[in-house]
Amino acid sequence: MLLRGRNARHFSRSALLLGRVQDFLGKPRLTKEFGCGEIAVINDSDTFAWIVMDSTKGSANSLSEAYIQSCGKALARVEELITQRKAKIVILASNKDTWCVGADLPTVYPLLPADRPKLEAILDEGAALVDRLKNLPVPVIAAINGLALGGGLELALACHHRVMSDAGSCKVGLPETLLGVIPGMGGTVRLQKLTGLQTATQMILQGSQVNGDRARKNGIVESVIPGVDRFPGEDRFLHGVRVYAGKMVDRPLKPHKGKPVKNWPLDSVLNGWSIGHRIVKQASLKTLNKMTKGKYLGQYKALQSILYAAGHSEKKALQREKEIFIECCFTPEAKNQMAIYFLDDNSKKLYGQIGVKKEDVPSIKTTAVIGAGVMGSGIAHWFAARNLQVYVRDIDEKYIEKGLAFVQNEFDTQVKRKKMTKQAAADKVALVTGGVDATPLKDCQIIVEAAVEVMDLKIKMIQDLEAKGILDGKRIFATNTSSLSLNEMQAASKYPECIVGMHFFNPVAKMPLVEIITGDKTSKETVALVYKLTLQIGKKPIIVKDGPGFLVNRVLGVYMAEAGRMLKERADPRKVDKQIVDFGMPMGPFRLLDEVGFDVAAHVGPVLENGLKSKRFAVDEEGGAVTKLSKNGYLGKKNKKGFYSYDDKGKETGFNQGILSAVGFTPNDNFNYNEVVDRCVLLMVNEACMIMEEGLVPDAETVDLGMIFGTGFAPFRGGLLNYADHEGTASIVKRLESLQAKYGDTFKPCELLKKKAATNERFFPKRPFIKYEERKGFPIV
Repeated sequence: MLLRGRNARHFSRSALLLGRVQDFLGKPRLTKEFGCGEIAVINDSDTFAWIVMDSTKGSANSLSEAYIQSCGKALARVEELITQRKAKIVILASNKDTWCVGADLPTVYPLLPADRPKLEAILDEGAALVDRLKNLPVPVIAAINGLALGGGLELALACHHRVMSDAGSCKVGLPETLLGVIPGMGGTVRLQKLTGLQTATQMILQGSQVNGDRARKNGIVESVIPGVDRFPGEDRFLHGVRVYAGKMVDRPLKPHKGKPVKNWPLDSVLNGWSIGHRIVKQASLKTLNKMTKGKYLGQYKALQSILYAAGHSEKKALQREKEIFIECCFTPEAKNQMAIYFLDDNSKKLYGQIGVKKEDVPSIKTTAVIGAGVMGSGIAHWFAARNLQVYVRDIDEKYIEKGLAFVQNEFDTQVKRKKMTKQAAADKVALVTGGVDATPLKDCQIIVEAAVEVMDLKIKMIQDLEAKGILDGKRIFATNTSSLSLNEMQAASKYPECIVGMHFFNPVAKMPLVEIITGDKTSKETVALVYKLTLQIGKKPIIVKDGPGFLVNRVLGVYMAEAGRMLKERADPRKVDKQIVDFGMPMGPFRLLDEVGFDVAAHVGPVLENGLKSKRFAVDEEGGAVTKLSKNGYLGKKNKKGFYSYDDKGKETGFNQGILSAVGFTPNDNFNYNEVVDRCVLLMVNEACMIMEEGLVPDAETVDLGMIFGTGFAPFRGGLLNYADHEGTASIVKRLESLQAKYGDTFKPCELLKKKAATNERFFPKRPFIKYEERKGFPIV
C-alpha cells in the first residue's frame, strides 16, 4: 500500500488519521484507503476525502507523467465519493516533508523545438488536471505542509482554499523565471487574483519564496496552522487542517478571494484599470532593465503574461500563458539556466561526487575557526547562522573582540531587516565563543584556519596543534588558503590525511562557493566530511586538486592580469568594465580589482606567476600602474580608494576621476574596445582547459559550477565552458590564435582546446543545444 513504505511520514499507520480510532467526540471514526499509484485517496468518516501525494521516485512530489496519471485516477475516485455523498470536503495533502515542487524538469529540459507537440500535450494534461480539481462541487483545500513551488503552487492556486504550516521550511513561490521560463499552469493568471497585480508581479519576476505568515498577508492562503509536532505522533498540522476543514462541512462552496482591498483607490486602479497596468509595467521594466540588463528573457516574458492576464478573460489568459511558456522553453537562455539547476542539484549528491554515502558520513556540530579577521569572523558567523557551535581563536583578545563584534553586527542587521527575531539572533550569537586558549579546540570536530597567507605561519600552526594533541589524526584541519600549497602543508604534518583546503570566498555571507582542496595525501573520509559540511551550511562545494590558485583564483588571475595589460595600453577602465558588464558579468575587471584589493592582487599575481612559471598572471610589470597605485595608498574598496569611489557604507558612488592622473596617463583613443570580451573571456576559457589538462578538476561541470558560484559568471550563458560550446571550440581557437599573433603567447591555445576544435567537439555534448545569439537592447513587453 502507498502509505506503508519507507518514505511514509505523516500518514502512517500509527497516525490518528488512519485506522479505527477515536474522533474528537470520543466516537469511532472509520477510514478507508484507495491506492492510486503516486497518490492515495482516504475516505475519512464519509465526510473528508484526503488526496495524499506520495511520489515513489524521490523525496519530493513533482508533476511527473506518473503523478498526473495517478491524480486522474484519484480524482475519479473522489468524484465517485462525492456522488455517493461520502465526501463533503476534499483535502489535497502530502505524505512528504515537501508538498509539491512543481514540474518534472528532467522531462521538459531535453525537449527541442521539434518536440513541441509533446510539450503541448504535457501542458494540456496539466491544465485538464487543474480544471478538474477546480470544478469539483465541494470545497477543495490545499493543505500545504512544506515547499509548494512552481507547478506545486499553481496546483494549490486551483484549489478553493489554501492553508499552510508555520514551519520554517514551509514556503510557497513561483521560481520558474530563475530557470528562464514562466509559470505554465496558471500561475501568472491566478496569483494576481489573490494578491493583487503588484505583489504577484514582484513575486513572479523575483522568483521569491514566502513563508506562511507572508503568504497569508499577501492573500495566497487563508490560515497558517502550527506545523511542528510537540511530541511523537501528534500530527499537529494534519489535525489542525481537519478542524479547519470541518467548519466548511455542509456550507455553500465559497472560494477564497484573496487579499482584501485596503488601499483604495490605489489598489483598485492598479488591479482593475489599464492605466494601473501601465504603471506596474513601467515600474517593473525599470527594475528589470537595471537588474538584468535585458539578458534574462524569462522575467520579461513573465511580465508579458501577467499583464495580458490582467486585461483579459481567464480562458484567453491561460491560452496566452501556455504559448509564452512554450516559447520560453525553446530559448537558449532557458536551456542554459536549467543546465545550471542540474549542475547544482547533482553537486548535492555526495555519493556521486566522492563515492561515499551521505548517511555514512558524520554530521558536524562543533567547529573552530582560527583567525578572527574578515574571513575568520565571516566564517564563524556563517557557521552559527547554520546552528553550529563555533570557537574562534586568535593571538590577541582585541582581535577576538573585534571578530565577535562582527558576528553580533551581522545578526543585528538581520533583525533590523526583519529577517530574524531578536531571540533567534541571540540564540545564534550564543553559539559563538572565542579566546586565545587552544584547549577548547579539543572539543571541536573540525578546525578551519583563516589566518594570514604565510606558509611558514600555517606550518608552524599545524605542528603546534599536533604537539598539543589537538590534531591527532581524528580532527580535521581545513585551511581557508586561497593560493598556498596543500601538499607543502601536508609534508610538514604527522597526519597529512586530515589536512584539506576549505576555501570560502569573500564576503562569506554572499558568495555561495566553497572550493574543497585536496592534497596528494588527503583521505577520502576527510573530503567526504568537509563536502557534507559544506552542503550542511548551504554552500556550493566543488573538489579541486592542489595547484597554484586552485580553480577560481587561477582563472580570475589571467582575467585580471589582462586588465592590467590593457591599463598599460592606456585603456579607459570605465569602458573596459562596461564591455564586460554588457557581456553579462556582475562587474568588470577593474571594479573586481577594487573588490579584491590592489595589495591582494599584487600578492596573488606573483604566487601564480612563480607557481606556474608564466608571465600570463603578471597583473603589471614592476613599476606598472597597479603596483604604483598600491604603493601610493590605493587599496580599492577597503580604504575607499580605487578605480571607483565608495561611501562610508561601502556602496559604489561612481568612477574615481582622480585615479587616472594618479598613474599619469590619459586614455588612448585608439584602443580597440571591441576586443575586450575576447581578450578577457577567451583567456579564462583557455586557462580552464589547462586546469582540466593538468587533472586538477574532474570535469567541465566542476569548472562551470566554480565560475558561476565563485565569480558570478553570466548564468544566462550557462557557465564558462557552456559559453565555449555556444561559440564553438573551433571559433575560439581561431580567435585565440588571432590574439596571439597580435599580443603574444599569453593567448596561445592549449592542447585540449585545439583537440576539441579539430572536430568542433563540445564540452557538454549530451545537453539539449539551442545556440545562443547575442541580444542587443531590452526585450519588448
